[in-house]
Formats: sequence, C-alpha cells, structure tokens
Amino acid sequence: MQKLFTVLLLVSYIISATVNAQTITDTTIVVKSTSLSLSVDSIPLYKQLSVKAYKKGDFQSYKKYCDAVLEIARKNNLEELRIQCLINLGIYHSNLNQSDLALEMYLEASNALESLPENRVAKMTILVNIGNLYNSIGDYKKARTSMLKIIKLAEHQEQSEPYLIAAYSALGNTAMLTKKYTEALVYYNKVNNLATKIGRTDFLITSLNNTADCYLKLEEYKTAIKIGNKALLLITSEDSVENKAHVLLVIGGAHSKLKKPLDALPFLKEAKKIAIKGGFLKIQMDAHKYLADIYESIGNIENSLEEQKGYTAIREIYLTTLSKAQRLEIKNESENKSTLISTQKDKLAFLNKEKQIYTLLGTILILSIAIISFIFLKKRKKLKNQSELLKEDKKLLKNENEVLKDKLNALALKIQKQKASKKNTESVYKASSLSIEDQKKHMQRILNFMEEEKPYLDHEIKQSDIANDLSISVHLFSEILNSCFQKNFNNFINLYRVNEAKQLMKEPTYRNYKVLAIGYEAGFPSKTSFNRVFKNLVGLTPTEYRKKIAS
Repeated sequence: MQKLFTVLLLVSYIISATVNAQTITDTTIVVKSTSLSLSVDSIPLYKQLSVKAYKKGDFQSYKKYCDAVLEIARKNNLEELRIQCLINLGIYHSNLNQSDLALEMYLEASNALESLPENRVAKMTILVNIGNLYNSIGDYKKARTSMLKIIKLAEHQEQSEPYLIAAYSALGNTAMLTKKYTEALVYYNKVNNLATKIGRTDFLITSLNNTADCYLKLEEYKTAIKIGNKALLLITSEDSVENKAHVLLVIGGAHSKLKKPLDALPFLKEAKKIAIKGGFLKIQMDAHKYLADIYESIGNIENSLEEQKGYTAIREIYLTTLSKAQRLEIKNESENKSTLISTQKDKLAFLNKEKQIYTLLGTILILSIAIISFIFLKKRKKLKNQSELLKEDKKLLKNENEVLKDKLNALALKIQKQKASKKNTESVYKASSLSIEDQKKHMQRILNFMEEEKPYLDHEIKQSDIANDLSISVHLFSEILNSCFQKNFNNFINLYRVNEAKQLMKEPTYRNYKVLAIGYEAGFPSKTSFNRVFKNLVGLTPTEYRKKIAS
C-alpha cells in the first residue's frame, strides 16, 4: 500500500524551479563531484535535482539537496522555504520508515507555520504527511481526522485536486489498514477519477497500485493482477521506483496465491531487488516472505531458508522502526489521563466477571481432561497395531540377499495362513471380498509391475496412477494391499523406496552422491520423509547406514 505524501515536493518544487532539463543533466555531474554551493541562486536547481533523485529512489541524494536548501533558508531567514524543507525531510524519513524522525520534522514545520500568515497550501501539505504517518503508526482515528480537515480546507482553495487526491488516498489506506476493503475501494476510485481529470499519471499509478493491493486482500487475485499490470504499464523511468517495487510485489503475491509459483517468481525477485536498493523495508520484508513460501512449494529448501532468514532480519528492523514512532507519539499525547481512566474502568468490569470465568474454565478443564484421556487411549491402541506392522516391515528389509518381491510373496503366504487358522482376528484391516485365487492373481500383477516398471521412483506417484496403469480400480488396488500385505499405499511404496536407497548406497557409482541425492533418486520427495521413513524401517538414519556398510 503506497502513500501520497509528496504533494509539496511535486507541486511547489516544480513550480518554483526555473532551470531547464539540459542544465539539470549537465549540473548534476558537477554537483556530485564538488561541494554544494549555498547561494540563494542555487535553490531552483537543488529543488529540481531533489525531485529527480526522489523519483529514482536515490534518497541519499534527495536528502543532500534538501539539506542544502534548508541551510540556505536558515542563513537567509527564508521561513516559508525552511518549512517546505522540513516537510520534504519528513518525507525522506517516511520513505525509510524512520517514523520518529519524520514526525519530528512535520511537528517542527507545523509549529513554525503558526508564526506566519495563514498559508492554506502548506497547512494541507503538513496534514497530508502527518495523516499518512498516523496511518503508519496505527493511529487511524487521527489519520482520518487529518484527512477530513484537508477536504474541508480544499473547499476554499483553487487547484485543490492534488490535495484531495492525497486525502482520499490516505482515507483509502486507513480503510485498508482497518480491513474495510470495500470502503477503501470507494476512496481509491475517487482518486482514480481526480487523477485522470487533472492528467496526473503519477497519482493514478499510486491509486491503481493501492486498488490492486485491495483486491489482493479481498482474495480477488485475478483482478489484482489485471489492475497491477495496468499500473505497471503506466510506470516510466521518471516515476517512483517504490511504486514500481510495490506493484511488482502485488502482482507476484497474487500469482503466488493462485498457486502459480513460476509466474510469481520474476515479479517478486524484481520487487525485492528494487526494495533492497531503495531501502523500502516493508516491501522487502513481504517479498522475502512470499519468496520463502514459493521456494518451499517448489522444493527449493535452501533458497526458502535464505528468504526466511531475510524476512526475519528485515522484520525485526521494520518493527523496531514502528515502535520508535509509537513511543514518540505517546510522549506528545495529551489524552494520557483519559486513556488511563478508561483502562481502569475496563479492568474493574473484568474483575466483576472473574468468578464466572473461573467457573467456566474449571468446567472446560474437566471436559478437556476427559477428551484427552479418550484420545490418548485410542491413539495408544492404534500405535500398538502400527508397531506390530512396522516390525514386519523391518524384517522384510533385513535380509538384503533376497529380492523384495520374494519377501512380499512370503509375507502374503504367511498372512493367508494366519487368516486360515483364525489367529489374526484383531487385524486392523477388513477381510477381502475377493477369492484367494483372485487375490493371488492381482497380487502377482502388482508385484511384477513394481519390479519391472519401478513406479516408486516417481516423487509424485499416486495410488490412482498405479491403479490406472494396471487397469484396475483404486478401491481394488487398495484392497489387495490390505488383504495380502496388510499395508496401505504409503507403507507399501516406501518399502520399495527404502530398498532402492539401500541398493544405491552399495553401488560404486553413487559413492560420491550426497545422502539427500540418493533419497531423491530412490523416489522420496523430501529430505524429511527420507530420513523419517528410512530410520523407521532400517533402525538407522541413511547417514548411519551408509557409514555402517562402508566400514
């Protein structure tokens, strides 16, 4: 979500500057290689250079020119110019999420304005920026009040559209931050109309950006992408790079939500790159988060971990910045006593209900203990059955000189004998509806297929895939596994994968392969599942087993 807090910068600066574009280009080189002149005649040039630097996201150069103009204003007692510079320095700190310093600049400008004749334009400009700052520190009530004041002042001001645009944009942002997305869209639509009316593409880009963000929050992802792309087409090299970074983030985020990670990646990578260069902490933080989720979804664990670390680091910096602004705002708060009284009243109201709450909690606790006990006993019985089955699986993989197909045939024969003698009456699987002959026929087809085609090597293989290849139903396939081997699909397929992994570790060709690579070769979709299943069936981790056979 982008803020329109640059009204004074983009209106007053451009109007007051008189140097042509060619002069700006030529002078920029000279200025960067020498000390800045503090002559009054340099003011128009520095203003235009600061605008140019701001749009490029070069905030250090932008601050340098603003500081120079501020110094000239102080030395020559140019009070209105000093106020203008303070506002623009506040904008600088706002862009870097240094909310406490931004608020200091705006408050100093506001105090200085009191000693001058009424200047409605400067007053509206300060209100725009303070209102946006209130939004950023979570004081939405004050943000809304500031913007409503601007709308009222604009009624008596000619060419007030830029200020109305900023006010409506901030009101939309307030609605967004309080999760009133439908209300936000109403304000952003007003901004779109006003920006189109006065031909301000920069304001239109920001508004479309915010509109796309709003649809993202409403989970209307296709609409968010459509509007985001419209904004992206309007952005040129002369426009704010922060706007570009944000719209790239929104488009990438929408693709991510639509489960299209490969479509999302280029947008999010570019957004992160611009955010890092420009110091846009919130955009960088969100880009890291989206990228971490995307890399995890496509199995790139290493990149996902790096993005998660980046997200955590930037989040700490970002939250620390916000808390500083909140502390500063608390110091300037004049309603502290009212807040304290209100808080105490709430505490007293809570104490009156305390007995009822404790009674209710006691009842809930007793019920919870009863439910947990029931679940525990049920789970214990299930784990006991699973433990017995796991022992059988370990036996299957223990004798490595016998092929797995023969072992499974032997297991099926053993189970059949147990059923015949009625010794297995507590089996966790239901009895088969098939005859013994039909069971044997289907079982041999499955075992032959597993041995010859090795479908378990496919990371994404599903029960339905094998059933289709065998031209049988999923239900029949599952029934054969349960009846003949007392296994579900996952247990059955993992037997083959572990067996394959053990064989690969013994082959000289795979001697230099990493353990994880062998797991992938054997069909396991992740490092976690490989380690867990291998340890359960072999009794050793893959690494431990490899060391054992090497010794």
